[in-house]
Amino acid sequence: MAGDALYEQVGILGTGLIGGSLGLALRKEGAAGRVIGYDADSAMLAQALQRGAIAKAAGSVGEVAAESELVFIAVPVRAIPAVLAQVAPALRSGTTLSDVGSVKEHVVDEAARILPPACHFIGGHPLAGSEQRGVGFADPHLFRDAYYVLTPSTACNTEAYSRLHALLTSLGARVIAMDPRQHDRAVSVISHLPHIMAMSLMNLALQRAEEYPLLRLAAGGFRDMTRIAASDAGLWLDILMENREAVEESLEECIAAMQRIGGLLAEGEEAELTRWMESASSGRQSLAPVLGESLAGYYSIILAVDDRPGVISDVTLTVGEMGINIEDLELVHPLESGRGLLRLTISGEEAASHATEALRSKGYRANLSKTLGDE
Repeated sequence: MAGDALYEQVGILGTGLIGGSLGLALRKEGAAGRVIGYDADSAMLAQALQRGAIAKAAGSVGEVAAESELVFIAVPVRAIPAVLAQVAPALRSGTTLSDVGSVKEHVVDEAARILPPACHFIGGHPLAGSEQRGVGFADPHLFRDAYYVLTPSTACNTEAYSRLHALLTSLGARVIAMDPRQHDRAVSVISHLPHIMAMSLMNLALQRAEEYPLLRLAAGGFRDMTRIAASDAGLWLDILMENREAVEESLEECIAAMQRIGGLLAEGEEAELTRWMESASSGRQSLAPVLGESLAGYYSIILAVDDRPGVISDVTLTVGEMGINIEDLELVHPLESGRGLLRLTISGEEAASHATEALRSKGYRANLSKTLGDE
């Protein structure tokens, strides 16, 4: 294995914006000894090779699966089960697979059904990207300081998870763990609903433009809100259909909220409208430091864990459900007692304290300390 590479060879299936950015980041950071890729679009694959996102263009999905220790599936979310079925016969024992789709529950269930038990599937969703498409817009820095959600199952292999976590952290990502279903409900609000609203606003403006030159008057607020309406329709059809139950629930809540505001306007309820706007303004201002926060001091949480399936999932989900990023995860394994020591690195004293208390409430003997060497 070359240098400090975490994997000798990583394969990428789908060399568009996300797949291409993964390849560029892996090669830039030296996290993989070699990166190979395959794309059904031969022109996209050739461009990925030319841009340096991959070192080798494979001739088939099976070739990538057979040669790689870790395989990223970076195709539209509704195409993932078909790709899993294609790779399954060629996988080596112990291979780890992860996807980058923005809907997780169905994908995780399908992976458990399709893949051989000797392989490890860990669902993934990088909260990074743009309305652009293709490897031409790929960026090796795309994942830096961006949240990257992993959705381990209760059967998740501890060492496979730890290794993938370390790889993504080496790319600058802020990795958190979530339950697949919880993830899908969350992104329906913070990602999928905003796209629907942006597209709805854009289509409303287009309809009104037939009456008068409305779009020429578009100011910053309109431009900011409708930028993501330029996203690829095919990609978003897949996402919305795959997560339609959670999206429908969020839409119903949003529609009810809009109807309530309409009622307040009709009744001239200025005080209530002011409280509504101030609540939103205050909430957004509080969020701003979180979105652009700089890393504070590092803290270590050490806990003893049983050598059993599901323990890594329980620990990471306990912390991830609080929205706390695990900067690093290290397993000292095994101990003579049949237990291991798990070390979590958390940025910021307050976040580390909350995570420690949450783990203690689950019955873990967790000890918190300042990371050695941190000023």
